[in-house]
Amino acid sequence: MASIKNLIKGIPLIGNLAKTINQTINPNKNACSYWLNRYFINEPCTIVQIGSNDGKSGDPIYDLAQKNTKSKVLLVEPVPYVFEQLKKNYGSNSRFKFENAGINADGSNQTFYSVSEEAFEKIPNLPHIYNQIGSFDKNHVLKLSEGKIDNYITETEVNCLTLNQLFQKNEISDLDILHVDAEGYDWKVLSQLDLKKFKPTIILFEFFGLKEEEKSAAIDFLKEDYYLFAFRIDFLCIKKDKIREKDLKTLGSKLKVQ
Repeated sequence: MASIKNLIKGIPLIGNLAKTINQTINPNKNACSYWLNRYFINEPCTIVQIGSNDGKSGDPIYDLAQKNTKSKVLLVEPVPYVFEQLKKNYGSNSRFKFENAGINADGSNQTFYSVSEEAFEKIPNLPHIYNQIGSFDKNHVLKLSEGKIDNYITETEVNCLTLNQLFQKNEISDLDILHVDAEGYDWKVLSQLDLKKFKPTIILFEFFGLKEEEKSAAIDFLKEDYYLFAFRIDFLCIKKDKIREKDLKTLGSKLKVQ
């Protein structure tokens, strides 16, 4: 058995095929990406992602965006060097649009704190998860950095838009998936969503880093129209009139509110 595993590892094409087959037979239903793919892998859809980072590292929408050629994706990332990585990872397909900006309440420029590109050059084997902790809140970055990279935290004045300005600028008139990963600012972004105009089938946002009152406000904001399921540090929110009964049963143990 060990020799077969070693053979598979030694031939990338076979290894990738085996991995794909295994994921098809035994999908990870504890991954948010599974549920995004389940509802939209073959359906035309518009996706907006706030806080895209490099678009690939541990990202729940990357696989769906690449495989579903009927999808249109708007990717938003404020850190310049990470933004360049994002564009490189997605490529030049016209289905993908990019916005190098932050999202805040009034659209004015704001200081953004992030780990400098230099940190990855100077610190051997620094995990690239550290380029995912940028935030408008310096204390949030310091907390997540755990003292390992304090000397490499930079301040950047970034261009900002409100969520409505972002939608207008990029001609977003319909929305199927909204993903917010804003490192402690998720509620400040999500609270701008006009639920009378936009009712995406799925909203995914990170609740880790939110104050308890913000977390409660986010739940109250969505609970009338959405089922909220807790996935470790994220809420996967599926519109009540779009969820499949079988899926509701499967996700029952993760249900936050009725």
